[in-house]
Amino acid sequence: MSTFHIDYHGQLLAVSQESADSFLVSLPNRTMQLVRKQDSDGADFWFEKDTDNETPETAELGAAIKVVLGS
Repeated sequence: MSTFHIDYHGQLLAVSQESADSFLVSLPNRTMQLVRKQDSDGADFWFEKDTDNETPETAELGAAIKVVLGS
């Protein structure tokens, strides 16, 4: 499991990569398990574990993770 930091609204947040598509994000008030899913066209969508929709927050966190991972 690798750990890195992302810039989210001016704060550095620790992110632990559990697998290719699963990440633990240390938010100031809680830890979120973020899951990346791809549609049939290859577009990434980011969900909090055990939910079935992308939110503005999960999309922003996912975009910041993609910047760090370079993909």
